[in-house]
Amino acid sequence: MEATSLKEIYASVNPDAKTIYVVPLIRFEVKKSDYLYLLYEELLNDDDYHIQPISVFNHFKLVFGLLKNRKQAILHYHWLEFQDMRSLAGMPWKIFCIYLFQKLGGTIVWTLHNEFPHDQKYLKLHDYLHNKMASWASILHVHCKKAVDIMSERLQAPKDKFRLVPHPDFPAFPVDKNKALQHLNDVYGCDLTGNQPVLLMFGNISRYKQIERVADIVINADYDCRLMIVGPIKKGNDDLYDELAAQSRRSDKIEVVAKFIPEEHVPWFYSASDYCIFHYREILSSGGYHMAKSYQKEIIAPDLGCLSEEGDQPNVHLFKDEEALKSELSKQLKPPENGR
Repeated sequence: MEATSLKEIYASVNPDAKTIYVVPLIRFEVKKSDYLYLLYEELLNDDDYHIQPISVFNHFKLVFGLLKNRKQAILHYHWLEFQDMRSLAGMPWKIFCIYLFQKLGGTIVWTLHNEFPHDQKYLKLHDYLHNKMASWASILHVHCKKAVDIMSERLQAPKDKFRLVPHPDFPAFPVDKNKALQHLNDVYGCDLTGNQPVLLMFGNISRYKQIERVADIVINADYDCRLMIVGPIKKGNDDLYDELAAQSRRSDKIEVVAKFIPEEHVPWFYSASDYCIFHYREILSSGGYHMAKSYQKEIIAPDLGCLSEEGDQPNVHLFKDEEALKSELSKQLKPPENGR
């Protein structure tokens, strides 16, 4: 399957479309790090299309807009999932609007980010909704060839319905490492000296990333390093934060910065780090991986999903299981024996 572009996809499924409804909202306030903004950046300045982000509460605009535009509209949906009973309560309304949109002749493009919800809750209901959405969608958009094999089977969808548009690149703004270390020490109270390798796990603190298991490996290892765990706590993961905080108290190898990081501070963390570590339980595409790649970091990641296609990159080290992760970390961080 050859890579294409969103514009080519839209033109192929609805050449009359002028309006592209995007769900969820694009975060224009963080243009340098928002996946959706970077994905649609070129089209936002394209005279052929009007990109109109739609919030959860404004799904009715999909139907009214379709009627107003005489079917000259495409709905491009991302992340059709829910995490708790509150978000589940809003799902019937969203599904009804999506169903009505396609029933009235609207065209749907659905981007597949995950094989299934990361928290693995309500899996049967998610399977039902995702199979419905796959049947309604004209195009299933993925970021790599491996995702086609995985998701065509899971969604019982023909492979010719899939289109590959690569994950957008994140812009990088590296700074001098010593300055980055100083900024982190001054602003976030870190105690980084630059004498130890710094490992970074950046992004929402969530159970599916198995952060606590990486922390355990680092704490029990016979090499010296600092593991920086950085990002806001994802809803429902307070107990994970408690575990990480306890690990941080137990070992000075672990540093936890559990808060949202302003966009202008993000380069400090990447510039101060030597390695970016990922230990996903499951993954299709990973924005965190692409951010680390933009900063040209050494990356240690699982051989899963789209990451499996990155093993030929010179600074990417893939592992099959946790024992292989331990071995790779030791290989990268353990100093050579004397005389060798």
